[in-house]
Amino acid sequence: MKHHKKYASLLLAVILILSLTACGDNGKQDGNAGQSSDKAVLQYYTWTDEEDYMRKIVDDFNTKHENIEVKLNTISNDADEYNTKIMTNLSGGSQMDVYSINGTASLGMYAQKNQLLDLTEQIKNSKVEVSAYGQSFQDIVTVLTEGKYFALPYRTSQYAIFYNKAIFDKEGIEYPEQMTWNEYAELAKQLTKGDGVDKQWGGYYADWLIAPLGGLQSGSTILDDNLEPVEGFLQFLNRIYYEDQSHMSYKQMKGESIDWIKQFEVGNVAMLINGEWTINMLKADIDAGKTDIEFDMAPLPLPDGVQDQTTVGGVSTFIGINPASKNQEAAFEFVKYVTGNEGGTIIAESNVLPAFSSKDTKESYLKATNIQGSSYFFDAKTVMENQPVPKIDEVNRIFSEQRDLYLFQEQDLETTMNTFQQQRNQLLQQ
Repeated sequence: MKHHKKYASLLLAVILILSLTACGDNGKQDGNAGQSSDKAVLQYYTWTDEEDYMRKIVDDFNTKHENIEVKLNTISNDADEYNTKIMTNLSGGSQMDVYSINGTASLGMYAQKNQLLDLTEQIKNSKVEVSAYGQSFQDIVTVLTEGKYFALPYRTSQYAIFYNKAIFDKEGIEYPEQMTWNEYAELAKQLTKGDGVDKQWGGYYADWLIAPLGGLQSGSTILDDNLEPVEGFLQFLNRIYYEDQSHMSYKQMKGESIDWIKQFEVGNVAMLINGEWTINMLKADIDAGKTDIEFDMAPLPLPDGVQDQTTVGGVSTFIGINPASKNQEAAFEFVKYVTGNEGGTIIAESNVLPAFSSKDTKESYLKATNIQGSSYFFDAKTVMENQPVPKIDEVNRIFSEQRDLYLFQEQDLETTMNTFQQQRNQLLQQ
């Protein structure tokens, strides 16, 4: 009996060794057949707000790439929490290969801390169509990262007018098209009627919209020595808030924490100045039965003297590679996919404006939005909302503080501009 047990044990060991050898041989054969046993697995991190369309992109990429598998990880979309956790992952040796970057300030921060792989040569060798991202991306690369590419963009932002078609129909006024800021102010005044909670506002310009849009369209920024265009736009805001009273005042919006999208959805606002994300928000609320508003969009108004259709925004969301990634080649394939025509088309299908501009992404976006005026986003020249320089967040904070004092009517415009310029210069000289 003991001999039988020893023989059975020996036979079992031989079978196990043979089976392991066979598996090893089969693995190599599968690899030669395109089913490699050493598939590159990429850990990709982004924030929760992006999960819907990024899940589609990841699934599509995995389907088309047998030797690469991307695993999607999400972190809270709170900017501070996201950046803190990403930086912890980067410095702590976490297995993170690819990650999304929200805004040019964050892009500059990660690049300066050497937490992004330099993609310049790979982009050049792969002949990536960087021109498809528009001039704003080239400006960012030139100024922020001295001509080197540390990430590629996959989303962009632009401002426009969104208007309530029912109000224009009721008033017998033609739908807005390209106009100047002065013409916009006059039209808003014409459309303002009533009092109290039922008041119909001709326009709505949100209190959190800090960028001096008209100044930027004129070619001026809050970093310039000559701030006349910026000052002129602040004066324009004072006009629509307080002189014309065609827009809910800055004081009321701040004091009552007004929900800007709700004001538009309930039919109290004829024209809304806002970004491209408005389409996605409105369509989601329409689908959820929260509103039945019929809306369309028109170009952002222009300053007097500006002839070309010009909006404000620029590429705003990027994706880059952790320099410590052990799968850099596979990671670059994923980056190219997300930021190229295929990924851009999936993004567009989700009513989100892709950074990559092509015939396919434009057609997908127009089909998804079903908004006639949304072709404007692909046709207009875009100037950057935030300048890609160090300390821009601090400069924006100073500008916002002085802007608040002026629009709260607590100090005059001259004091506002002089104080801002003085504090800005002190900051930049540090």
